[in-house]
Amino acid sequence: MSNYSECPSCHRKASGGFLGGCYIQLHKCRSKGHIFCDNCKNGDCCPKCGSSDISWKFDQAYTKD
Repeated sequence: MSNYSECPSCHRKASGGFLGGCYIQLHKCRSKGHIFCDNCKNGDCCPKCGSSDISWKFDQAYTKD
């Protein structure tokens, strides 16, 4: 299970879903290690450093009770 309940970059929270089944997809910049979601990504690049070397679908942020 993921350690994330929100995007570490823009702080968008996973919400909704039945029995905690809702999540947001997280991606990781391989160049600098930044983690971000679809909401804050910069096209196909990291929103913090602009690198295009991205690990897509790196992790998922789930709702936490």
